[in-house]
Amino acid sequence: MNTLTKLALSLIAAATFCLITSTSARADTVVFTNSAAFTAAATGLTTLDFEGIAPPLSVANFGSGMTLQGVTFTGATSGMISVVDSGFFAPLFDFQSGAVLSGFAFIEATLPPGITAIGTDLMTTNPTGGSFDVVLSTGEVFTVSTAVRPDRGFFGVTTDVAISSIRFTTVVTPIRGIPLLDNFSFGQAQPSNVPEPGTLVLLGSGIAGIAARLFRRRV
Repeated sequence: MNTLTKLALSLIAAATFCLITSTSARADTVVFTNSAAFTAAATGLTTLDFEGIAPPLSVANFGSGMTLQGVTFTGATSGMISVVDSGFFAPLFDFQSGAVLSGFAFIEATLPPGITAIGTDLMTTNPTGGSFDVVLSTGEVFTVSTAVRPDRGFFGVTTDVAISSIRFTTVVTPIRGIPLLDNFSFGQAQPSNVPEPGTLVLLGSGIAGIAARLFRRRV
């Protein structure tokens, strides 16, 4: 086997590898229970901490939902959602992170276009913590547990398909508790390690050039 033939086979193998990895380099959805790991896997994040909305030791209610930075939050069939100061009925809403977002049966966030990364602290008024069902607009459902107050749970997700909404619902285990969110972050998933189109074009050009030279030698 001459040098040109070996090189051609090597380039074919490299092109095949690139095509395979370009379709499998990223899983459809990745779930995070650690804030630092989620932040490392996302880019362009905007974080809502809900500070400065509720009066000290009080609560601010929004009867038909609340929109911040393009995200609309609702928390009941009517849309009602609340921002609660940490000192309101302390320690019920005190998770050592300031004000929190409070729903009723659930908290739903409707997102701006193109969001592929979402992460948030998750809590509940249940003093022993609890579980949440998390439902994405894509139809995917996840269950995540929260810690005992004042610790916070965390849920994060990155995906290769845009998410238009996400809903957090407390699970009866055996006490439901009011769902609470804080430090709600949204942005884009980090780019996967898919080869650039130019890389595949260069490989294809190299293979074509070597094939032409081999053909001329045989003619």
